[in-house]
Amino acid sequence: MIVTDAQDEGSKVRLEEAVEAAQRTDMVIHILLVADPRFGGNSGVAHKLAEETGGRMISVRSEKKLMEAFDEISEELRSQYTLGYYPSNAAQDGKFRKLKVETADKDFKVLTRKGYYAPKG
Repeated sequence: MIVTDAQDEGSKVRLEEAVEAAQRTDMVIHILLVADPRFGGNSGVAHKLAEETGGRMISVRSEKKLMEAFDEISEELRSQYTLGYYPSNAAQDGKFRKLKVETADKDFKVLTRKGYYAPKG
């Protein structure tokens, strides 16, 4: 979980590298954005980092909203499921494989990463 104002103060890596590093280590990133949109900050970068890893970004503009966001994510983490599958592409080439998880009931909301990196053989 990252609490940030999304102001870049000298990143050492590009967004794509950060997303790849998180995906390669099966990391899920939730971002609590405490920025005032009138004063900059790059919520697009924060949103992409969260979405690509199966997390989400929540904008919080008060201490009360921040606490609610912590409670919300904590509840989600206590009620999650783990799914597994056997890929049809068995190549061990280290390439990115896209994933999409859907439910028959559209009332359910699914948070999942966008894919994974195949092992290198």
